[in-house]
Amino acid sequence: MNAEEIIKLNKEALYSSLSSSDKFGKFFNKSILHYATIMEVFSYNKLEGISYEKLCQSIPKTLGSRSSIQNLLNEGLDQKLLFKVENTQDKRIKNYFLSDEFYHTVIDWIRNQKKIYNS
Repeated sequence: MNAEEIIKLNKEALYSSLSSSDKFGKFFNKSILHYATIMEVFSYNKLEGISYEKLCQSIPKTLGSRSSIQNLLNEGLDQKLLFKVENTQDKRIKNYFLSDEFYHTVIDWIRNQKKIYNS
């Protein structure tokens, strides 16, 4: 598959996810900050989760402010795409995780990306 075909497939997937009723795709592709945050949470999902402070340290400030990250997390919690759990060592800290369904949706997205780039 050449570069133009890959770009065309990615554009079609992005645009269709934003206009569909799929809450996962809409949230994931809503902004570059949403995309980056989901990648960060995904990276820690099988570990201890990721705290708000760690997210704020990991995501470049050019992508979004601390308050934007907090609003995004609250949006994800409200939509049941994310959940948070009290940290076992420090009860003041809440660690964020992707919901099981959203985690598997991201896994499917990764598989599709592999197919696109390996063809």
